[in-house]
Amino acid sequence: MNNWNALVVAFVITAAISDLYTRKIPRILTLAGTLAGLVYHVFVGDLKSSFMALLVAFGVSLGFFWLGAIAGGDVKLITALGSILGLHRWVHAMEAAVFAAALIGLVQIVRSGVFLQTLANMHDIASGFMRAGVRPHPVIHAGNPRAIRSPFGVAAALGTILALVMR
Repeated sequence: MNNWNALVVAFVITAAISDLYTRKIPRILTLAGTLAGLVYHVFVGDLKSSFMALLVAFGVSLGFFWLGAIAGGDVKLITALGSILGLHRWVHAMEAAVFAAALIGLVQIVRSGVFLQTLANMHDIASGFMRAGVRPHPVIHAGNPRAIRSPFGVAAALGTILALVMR
């Protein structure tokens, strides 16, 4: 593992631990990660990939934020990871992160005994999309304090580490 990859692993583990214990990802961490990613990619000659990934990551994550699927810290983390990883590795990291988030969420749902309620919620969200188009649900969203929330920082760390190892 080279020095950059070691820093990336330290970055995602720090974000994961913060998200796990405080349910927040510090803005200073994501800002530093974003800037470090851009600077690193200037020196390795891959700024275009880094900047494109930053833009795509921000756009995609902002859409999920608008729908209430993720919180603001997740948007900042996903955007920083775009800058840090570059487009190709970011796509692989997010594919693995989404899969990890789904598994983590499934475990939480089963352990909490709300599997049937979750299926009903998914039906309600899908029905709303069919009736009114893709719009945020008024009750089922990441900002609802009664919702079971998974720390996406943990899933993002798992996906990022996998993307680094599989390259």
